[in-house]
Amino acid sequence: MSETNKEDSVWTVLEGERRSVGVIHIVITALLIGIGFVVGAFGSISFPLGFGVNFFWTGIAVQQIGPIWFGGWGIIAGVIFPFFSNAIAGTPFYVSLAYIPANFVQAFLPAFAMKKLNCDPRLKKGRDYLVLFVAMVVSSAFGAIYSPLVVLKGFGLLTVESLPLFMWGWFGGNVVAGVVFNFVLLKALSGVVIKTPAFVKKWWS
Repeated sequence: MSETNKEDSVWTVLEGERRSVGVIHIVITALLIGIGFVVGAFGSISFPLGFGVNFFWTGIAVQQIGPIWFGGWGIIAGVIFPFFSNAIAGTPFYVSLAYIPANFVQAFLPAFAMKKLNCDPRLKKGRDYLVLFVAMVVSSAFGAIYSPLVVLKGFGLLTVESLPLFMWGWFGGNVVAGVVFNFVLLKALSGVVIKTPAFVKKWWS
């Protein structure tokens, strides 16, 4: 990465800039959990397959945009809020607990890719869109394989015959909703968010 790119990066802590963890980050975490619960539980447009799996899961937008803007605080929210939205759908607590690796990867990977590859959340270049899209696909693919195969099949809650439906439901539900909402929200709101004290350049501040 060139010096010019470093200076232009939204992730670079500028000389003399003071960044620290504050109450605002706790508030943001709680707010994301609340929003994630609402859209995750009630914002799925298509019918649920069961066990928290939907053909169109709007909660993915909160789960992935939150960490891009707010780092580790968004990841915490992205892991926690599915417990509440899944509970509304009747998913057993132990299943939601076992989903943690999938929810963590889905929340962490897009933010990690954007930071590591110096992509702008304002989506100024085609490369920014491409990196985000690939990260969304890879993270959703992990969740779509791990959760039905390891968790649901492992607990004896799915038959072998039903696995493809749940895998494609998880994958498609996340990717399609992500494409619909992530790009639009990041493009429209990132310019405002990065100017606020809540924006996280590293992982916690």
